[in-house]
Amino acid sequence: MTSRERSEHAMYGRQPDRVPVVPLIDTSYAAACYGVPVSECFLKPEIHARALVHTLERHPGIDGVSINIGLAGSVISHQEENEFGYSVTTIDGTDWQIPKNDIGTPVSHAVSSFDDPCLDEVDVLRPHIVDTLRALPAALLRDYDNSVGLTGPFSQVVFLMGVERVLTAMHDEPGKLKRAIERRLPLTLSWADELAALGAPSVWIGEGLASSSLISPRQYEEFVLPYEQTVTARLHERGIPSVLHICGKAGGILNCIGHSGADCFEADWQVNLAEAKRVLNGRLSLKGNLHTTHLVQSDPQAIYDEAMEAIRQAKPGGGFILSSGCAVGRDTPPENIEAMVRAGQDGGTY
Repeated sequence: MTSRERSEHAMYGRQPDRVPVVPLIDTSYAAACYGVPVSECFLKPEIHARALVHTLERHPGIDGVSINIGLAGSVISHQEENEFGYSVTTIDGTDWQIPKNDIGTPVSHAVSSFDDPCLDEVDVLRPHIVDTLRALPAALLRDYDNSVGLTGPFSQVVFLMGVERVLTAMHDEPGKLKRAIERRLPLTLSWADELAALGAPSVWIGEGLASSSLISPRQYEEFVLPYEQTVTARLHERGIPSVLHICGKAGGILNCIGHSGADCFEADWQVNLAEAKRVLNGRLSLKGNLHTTHLVQSDPQAIYDEAMEAIRQAKPGGGFILSSGCAVGRDTPPENIEAMVRAGQDGGTY
């Protein structure tokens, strides 16, 4: 069974030959594994692709990696290097700070009005992901569960306008916010179509900013869920499995997630896997959810034990992929990734 087949069996509720192991390895750990600064992978898709290939060679027991976030040259209108790293402005007017050895962070947003045409026209995150996917060897797409990122419509608006602006609009301008999210849908569906055409093994729907750490279950149901359902329906039409990722807490929205239409829910470490398994009740498979700080700071035996406990909680009834709760950190010891692999091999079938 190839890695891709193993993960697909788990996502669709069939029996894999062992527990699939797909840590969320995207930019940071892959760069460290390849021996280049994280900013090189964040700003250069071709280097990002080479780093991901190298990571799979370094860890042949894992079943896939991820393409998550970065900025391609085509979306950068201004870039300058400084002692901190890079100051970058993207074509939507967002200013980013990119440390030399870390991923970039938006620090200011130019889009503040719901009348701004950027809400209809600009895709800042998609080009890097697409260019990285294009640069991966065909064999890796055929044999591995390489999860390719698509930012969900709600989180796209947050990236364009900022967290504070969107959270305020939920209370003061809910109609305008919903219309803005609806305006992102054509771009999102086009993104899904492009990933499908390029042979993405699975699509990772990033709605990290829809976390219960930030918004209420009612707000999730109103501003996030209907648009997720539209995106997952398109991916089903294209025959591509979908993995929904939400950062932080999700206990209060698990039932909503069960209606998202996604094939798999990637849970962060704050989510109790046994509870998620109970609430989802087979509607979605589960992926997760080792604590990324533990992956950096703990020894391999502790990681093995944590991974085996995750398998114990989520394995009954099938449909589980062992992973990190969020992106694997730059300074994670390789031995801890290997400890996850051993746990997957020892976890048996289901």
